[in-house]
Amino acid sequence: VVTLVGKAWDLHVDVVLETTREENVAMIRDTVKYLKDMGREVMLDAEHYFDGVKANRDYALECLGAAVDGGVDWLVLCDTNGGSLPWEIEDMTREVRFRFPQTNVGIHCHNDQGMAVANSIASVRGGAGLVQGTVNGYGERTGNANVMSILPTLELKMGY
Repeated sequence: VVTLVGKAWDLHVDVVLETTREENVAMIRDTVKYLKDMGREVMLDAEHYFDGVKANRDYALECLGAAVDGGVDWLVLCDTNGGSLPWEIEDMTREVRFRFPQTNVGIHCHNDQGMAVANSIASVRGGAGLVQGTVNGYGERTGNANVMSILPTLELKMGY
């Protein structure tokens, strides 16, 4: 499995990557296709996806579409700033599942507002089939989603 990190927020394409939005889309598509041609399973971690949707929904979805065009196996939606709310995460995950029904969807949440566990569970309710997280929530800044809380919730409370 190869996990790529691709920018899904136009602000980061413009300011951090300092490239054109078209080039970012092409890099996502071409890199996924190259790795698929090499026989690899590919996940795209769509960095800042939820911020990207809030700022420019069409562009964020275009980035995901480029990965799908390249043959990606998993679209992992990242709440990189940890600032989204569970109902937003669930709705946006559901939208991605609807737009790309043949592609697996996952979630990657940071815990800046203490919502990473709730947001991960909300994403599963919205159709995510994979949760990225860490033991005890360790990670940059305030941490990532704590799989030690998520796994028993999914198993014991939600029947997964």
